[in-house]
Amino acid sequence: MTIYFKTKSTQHNKTVKKDLEFGEIHFISKSRLRSIRISVKPFEGIRVSIPLKFPHRKAQAFVERKRDWIRSALTQAHSTEQKAKEYFSDNPPLPRKEIRPILAARLDELSRKHNMPYKKLTVRSQKSRWGSCSTSNNINLNQNLHYLPDHLRDYIMLHELAHTHEKNHGPQFWNILYEILGREETHDYRHQLKAYEFLFYPPQD
Repeated sequence: MTIYFKTKSTQHNKTVKKDLEFGEIHFISKSRLRSIRISVKPFEGIRVSIPLKFPHRKAQAFVERKRDWIRSALTQAHSTEQKAKEYFSDNPPLPRKEIRPILAARLDELSRKHNMPYKKLTVRSQKSRWGSCSTSNNINLNQNLHYLPDHLRDYIMLHELAHTHEKNHGPQFWNILYEILGREETHDYRHQLKAYEFLFYPPQD
């Protein structure tokens, strides 16, 4: 099956092939791509992105060389999928309009308490980031922060607020968090977040 579509003068060709071991593999040719890439993500499966005129036999050979990596990545992706299904079956996700004021209130509280003002808050669903802070001190928060334990939610918010003072992740940035949370706690919270990556994948309507 091949699908052709265009967006903003970038042409994409998508071919779905069946693999005896892995099932569907999506080969996506992109006109702006210069090298072959492979990704395995929860609920998305295997995607192989290739330059537009890249030979499919070479793309298939690339997959063959990466079988061990794909197998390991699929195991992790399936584990994440199962955790997400189990969690959200017991905790139905709330609409963004209900989550935003909750996150905004806590962010404002932490901002005032630690004298780290920001300009604007955006709340949206993302698959790989808990939050970000722009050069203009606008903060973006992942709406799924709502489901994190309180101390980890606060860690993410403080992390982004700290970027209103220090834009990079240099020593001065980390010192801000160490002064608020403690050095050991800061590193422990970063480590704990890895166990909650399944929260990036709430059920889609």
